[in-house]
Amino acid sequence: MQIILDSIFIVIILITVFMILRIYLTLYWRRNFYRTRSMEKMEESVLLIVPCRGVDHNMEENFQSLRNQDHGNFQLVAVIDSPDDPASRVLSKLGVETIITEKYSHASSGKVMAITTAIRKKPSYDIIVIADSDIRVPGYWLREIVSPLKNPDIGVSSTYPRFLANGGFWARVKEIWGYMGISMMEFRPTRFVWGGSAAFRRELMDDKSLEYFSKAVSDDAAITRICKEKHLGIAYSSAASPEIEVSDSKQAFLDWAERQMAVSVVFDRKALFSAVAIYSGVILYLLVIGYLSLFYGTLFLTGYIPYLLNLVNSTIRAPRNIAWIVPISLLLPFIYIYNVIAGARSKEIKWRGHSYRIK
Repeated sequence: MQIILDSIFIVIILITVFMILRIYLTLYWRRNFYRTRSMEKMEESVLLIVPCRGVDHNMEENFQSLRNQDHGNFQLVAVIDSPDDPASRVLSKLGVETIITEKYSHASSGKVMAITTAIRKKPSYDIIVIADSDIRVPGYWLREIVSPLKNPDIGVSSTYPRFLANGGFWARVKEIWGYMGISMMEFRPTRFVWGGSAAFRRELMDDKSLEYFSKAVSDDAAITRICKEKHLGIAYSSAASPEIEVSDSKQAFLDWAERQMAVSVVFDRKALFSAVAIYSGVILYLLVIGYLSLFYGTLFLTGYIPYLLNLVNSTIRAPRNIAWIVPISLLLPFIYIYNVIAGARSKEIKWRGHSYRIK
C-alpha cells in the first residue's frame, strides 16, 4: 500500500510541475504575442471571405472591424444564400460586395458552399482568409493571421476566439470553455484549424482539395485534413484572436458544444477516446484525492494544488471571471464528457435552421 501512496505523490508532483509550466507558457505567450505586433506586411493579394446567414449580434460593428484593417491589399466579400437573406440589408448599407452561394453539393454545409463559391468566383487572389460574421477583430488582425504564411512549411494560419459573456450562467460557461480551445492551440500536437478565422495560400485548395472541401460538412475539419494530408503545419496566431459576444441559454450552449464534438469525433475517432479518457481521468483524480485526504491523511490535499494552479492559469486568461471560474471549472469535466458522448451518437447536426447529416 505504501508503494501505491508514494506513487500517487510522485504523480501529484509531476502534474504540479506540468501546471507550473503551463502558467509560465501562458505568461510567455501574453508577453511575446498578445502585446507585441509584427509591423511587417505581406504584399500578396488577400481575399477575405465572410459567409453570412441572418443577422448576427453587432453585425455592423463586426463588419466595420473587418473592413478597417491595416493590411492594404485585400478584398472583403460576403456570401449569402439569396438576396432575401436578412443579412443582405446590412451588407448593402455597409457597401460590402456580396456573392450568392452556388449549390455545389447537397451533402455540404451552407458555410462550405459559400466559401467554395467565393474561391471559384475569385480565383486571382494569392491568399484566402475566412472569417465568421459574428467576430469582432482588432485593426492588425488580418496582418497577423496571414503573417505565418511566409513560412512555406505552414499550410494554414488560424486562431481561436475569446468568448465574452453577455448574459447568464451558460454564457459564462461558454466563455470559460473557450479556454480549452486556446490551450489546444498553444501546443502544436493538439492544434487545429478554426474556421471562424483562418488563412491559407490559394494553392492549398488545388482542384482535388477544393472538390473534397466542397462536399464537406465542417470547413474547420476539412481544411485541417487537407493540411495534414499535404504534410503542412498549422500555425497559431494568438495576436489575431477575435472576440465574440455570447448570450447562450442552457440549450443553446449544449447544442453548440454537441455540434463541436460531433464534427471532431467524425473526422478523428481518436478524439472520442482521448476526450473521454482525459475528462474521466480529471474526475477520477479529484475523487481519489478526496478519498485519500479523508481516510489516509490531510497531506493528500496537496493533490488539489494542480487543480488550483489550473484555476490560476484560467484567471490569467480572463481576470474578470474570477468569481465564476471555480464553480464552472468543477462542472466543465462533466459537461465535456456529456457532449463527447452526445456528439459521438449524433447522426446529424443543426445549424442556423438547416440539418446536415454527418454519418
